[in-house]
Amino acid sequence: MKMKKIILIVLVLVCVSALKAQENRFTLSGGYVFTNVENADVNATGFRINGLYEFVPMGANFAHGFSVGFLQTKASSTAGADYTLNSWPIYYAPKYSFGSDKIKGFVKGALGFHSSGYTRTGQLGDVESRDWGFFGGAGAGFMVFIKDKLFLNAEYEWAYLSNSYYQDGFVNTIQGGIGIRF
Repeated sequence: MKMKKIILIVLVLVCVSALKAQENRFTLSGGYVFTNVENADVNATGFRINGLYEFVPMGANFAHGFSVGFLQTKASSTAGADYTLNSWPIYYAPKYSFGSDKIKGFVKGALGFHSSGYTRTGQLGDVESRDWGFFGGAGAGFMVFIKDKLFLNAEYEWAYLSNSYYQDGFVNTIQGGIGIRF
């Protein structure tokens, strides 16, 4: 009976120390998006809202993240067509951080999928499509810690979205946000 108690106490201590041996972060960001509408020679602009949860093994520079967001771009062509593109990207976001305890720079990846909608209205008729596809990209930015558990985030992300029903596209995002670590 004593041996079982000792093993149980050791297991509890190992689990507690493992929980303390990691850092979690959540960042809520928003920003400006720009892209091109293929076959229309039109630049589309819009906004993006993004949530990112990250798991960072304590003392490591590498983080594993999971991101969910929404982005919308709109454009009008000289031919009288209006375009609206909405996308919900969901992806794995590995991140490598470097720097001091106050300011950390980072590079990150994006690998996942998206659900997107495409709407074109105009003189030639209306077209609407919904599709799923690959979402992949890369980014870079920095975090400024204003308190031990609170930080500001700024980043640039380039991403590629594939679609089977309508044109593939590249999306550029410049965003800023606020985050907490726990």
